[in-house]
Amino acid sequence: MRAGGSFLVACATVLGAVAGVAPTSLGTVETALAADDTTAWVLPTMPAKCSDAQKTSGNVAGCLLDGSGAPEARGWPSPPFPTPEAGPVPTEWVPLQRGDAGSRVTVLQQALVDHGVTTFVDGSFGPATETSVKTFQSTNGLEPTGIVDQATAEMLGILETAIGGPFPPTGWNWLGWGYNKSPALADWETLLVGNTSKFGPVAVNQVRSMPEAQPLFEGFLREIVARGYKINDLGTYVFRCTSNSRKSCEGLTKSSLSNHSWGLAVDMNTTANPELTYRGVDGATACATPMKSDIPQWVVQVAETWGLYWGGYGWGGGCASPQAEKTSVLRDTMHFEFRGTPAQAKAIAAFRASGVPAVPPTRTCLPVADDAGAVTTRCLTDAEQPRAGWRTVVQTTAPAGATAAVVNITLVGAAGAGFVTAEACSAISGPRASSNGNATPNIVSANLSVVPVDAQGRFCLFQSQPMDTVVDVQGFFVPSAAAGTAGAVLHVVPPQRLLDTRTDTFCAAGGSCGRQGPVAAGTELAVTTPLVPANAVAMLTNLTVTAPASAGYLTADSCVSLTPGPQTRSNTNFTAGATVANLAVVPSSSASGGSQICTWSSATAQKIVDVQGYFAPASTGGWGFQSQTAARLLDTRTGDRPGAGAMLRVQGPAGASAALVNLTLTDARAPGYVTADRCSALVPGPQTKSNGNTTVGRITANVAVVPLDADGSFCVYTSNPTHVVVDLQGTFAPGADLRFVPVTPVRAHDSRTLNTP
Repeated sequence: MRAGGSFLVACATVLGAVAGVAPTSLGTVETALAADDTTAWVLPTMPAKCSDAQKTSGNVAGCLLDGSGAPEARGWPSPPFPTPEAGPVPTEWVPLQRGDAGSRVTVLQQALVDHGVTTFVDGSFGPATETSVKTFQSTNGLEPTGIVDQATAEMLGILETAIGGPFPPTGWNWLGWGYNKSPALADWETLLVGNTSKFGPVAVNQVRSMPEAQPLFEGFLREIVARGYKINDLGTYVFRCTSNSRKSCEGLTKSSLSNHSWGLAVDMNTTANPELTYRGVDGATACATPMKSDIPQWVVQVAETWGLYWGGYGWGGGCASPQAEKTSVLRDTMHFEFRGTPAQAKAIAAFRASGVPAVPPTRTCLPVADDAGAVTTRCLTDAEQPRAGWRTVVQTTAPAGATAAVVNITLVGAAGAGFVTAEACSAISGPRASSNGNATPNIVSANLSVVPVDAQGRFCLFQSQPMDTVVDVQGFFVPSAAAGTAGAVLHVVPPQRLLDTRTDTFCAAGGSCGRQGPVAAGTELAVTTPLVPANAVAMLTNLTVTAPASAGYLTADSCVSLTPGPQTRSNTNFTAGATVANLAVVPSSSASGGSQICTWSSATAQKIVDVQGYFAPASTGGWGFQSQTAARLLDTRTGDRPGAGAMLRVQGPAGASAALVNLTLTDARAPGYVTADRCSALVPGPQTKSNGNTTVGRITANVAVVPLDADGSFCVYTSNPTHVVVDLQGTFAPGADLRFVPVTPVRAHDSRTLNTP
């Protein structure tokens, strides 16, 4: 059925007259062709999402290419942004409450989502938003009034500001609908390409986008014009922020840019296809409220063959079908956008041109050592993983003289529960007696290790199950004579919690402080402590992520080296809602009040940072490192499972000051943690620090530097029943000769990478 105007007025709230670009009036279609069904598709149902294989092949007909993240995160170029030339000046806060609407409400709702509170982002402050505000206030110790007063706004990080300098800044000319042709965009706009010939009502250079995506939009429009859909106005590239924020971008950040700013969207027939918020009628779901639109189903299906997502399905997850339950949904029927990567765009364009699906490339070729130590190259197809029993050779690019590497080992896509062992690439036989990480199906896990390397800087990674492996190098241990002044030694400090964003406020890199967690995705968080002196080269920290809003990863580095945005290496990986910890040796930089590190995560989450020590120049008098033959010191699986509050004594090497051990926790009966320390320092009862976390149904591993009593022993406390396995990797002592040489963390191996010779 075609939506009736009077019916829509009763059940839709108009967010803006036109959400698209400045429309260009077009003439009548030159050649009238036999048209398809013209019935508007006002109650749509989404197709299934495209599989990775479909995206790679370019044949995406009948599926929905619905990638996530900003265009930059998907590989598109980084655009400029109209950042004010002077700093912000606080203004008086005007409370927000039920009944309000507009861009301020949109910013509030997005901030609630960033803080882990589920709500609709539709610019309308209704009962659902009020409930979400109350939830946030209660969680953060504020009176749950449901009104966003100044204290609530400050905790959410949305206090309004006035711009100290002029806006738009110099070089940015606001045209009322976008910044096109502003001097500040001169270089950016040279990246765009347009159609070189007129077709139907579409003028030359009117369909403008990035080179990889432009053929998709032109192909889509040519096809629907040829099949009889009448276009009256359309626009592709326009540099602005999203229609449901503030198009001029004033007071916003780059994350608010519209896909139109890359030319990755097209709007057409804007009057017939307005952006509206639809609500349920007579208690029915909003997804069952017909839309105002002139777009037939076949037009949408053509768009999907070109990889384009239709805004008529809705934003914020949209409506999968008319039966999906939603109290409101924002639909943008004029709008089609590309949510994929440049590579996927090229694959789709190639398939539409030739009809031949792209052949998946050979996935990766790896050097693999057999049990006799002979190394050969083994290649895998896209559907394959490195096999169980493989010993993949990892080249760390170690400096001359290095005997061990500090690496973070990440395990992905395991076929079954298993483990990896880092070992020499020489001949070996028999079962492995220790592990450097444990794998669980459907879980990405990471673990720090110190692994011996040979004269070529290599080690081998044995895996007990089919899985992908990733290795990030964080530094090396080198004999003092070879390290010279670059070598550092370990100083252990009483373990102390530096930050817990569940209860503490945190500082963003650059000095902005006072906000409480969760930490929004993409935020660069800075941690400074006087416990670590300014001359330290790296901090020994336990990084814990808890209550993440979605699956993702965390990366830590010195604030000087860590650049916000998608990272090329990681320190820990997590799933939605999980609590995951990993020890890290993080390069540090001097700061006012001591030493400083920064973290960045791909998902909104709470973060906990515990310091255990630091590496500083040898002249400071700390402990050197001594590699040890990997050995299992404890395995409780041979007996009864230790209970809650158990204190397990472990015998380590006598004569050492601290042991570097891998703690593996398995068969936990409840979520909890373990803590390792000198037996003489570890008192019974709940602990104030932890070295690892237990999860029911999952094997977890974490490395720890544990101070030893005089006889070489230490103890492990378990907060809840769990089995504990302890493997020795090395020791620290004043007389040990190996020195730590840090490097900017770098990815040395990734079996998922397309690296066919």
